[in-house]
Amino acid sequence: MIDLESLWRDARADTPVCTVTGTTKNMILNAMMEGAHSYEAMAKAVPLCEDNECASRNPSGRGCRENVEAIISIYLPVYEMMTEGGGCHHEPRPGAKPEGCSGLRTDACGGCTGCNG
Repeated sequence: MIDLESLWRDARADTPVCTVTGTTKNMILNAMMEGAHSYEAMAKAVPLCEDNECASRNPSGRGCRENVEAIISIYLPVYEMMTEGGGCHHEPRPGAKPEGCSGLRTDACGGCTGCNG
């Protein structure tokens, strides 16, 4: 039996989590950074198949739910630790972004994503 934690920790970003919908590890990680921290939230954020019908074709041999939950269990604690006490430091008013900030994760603006401030 495949160790899901090892598989998903070492998997490339383009590794399919769901071969039915084409959802990849990278899509799951991006959704997690946007706030999807459970399988239910993830299923609303990215396309996942119904009833784990992808299990027989996935590299892990498991369905979406098990794959997503394994990825969340590996990466969510790391993400939370990295963002603890952080977040966007821009002032909460339109147009207050520092020069060079596109609203995307960059070194120029301190690493916030899509802030409105």
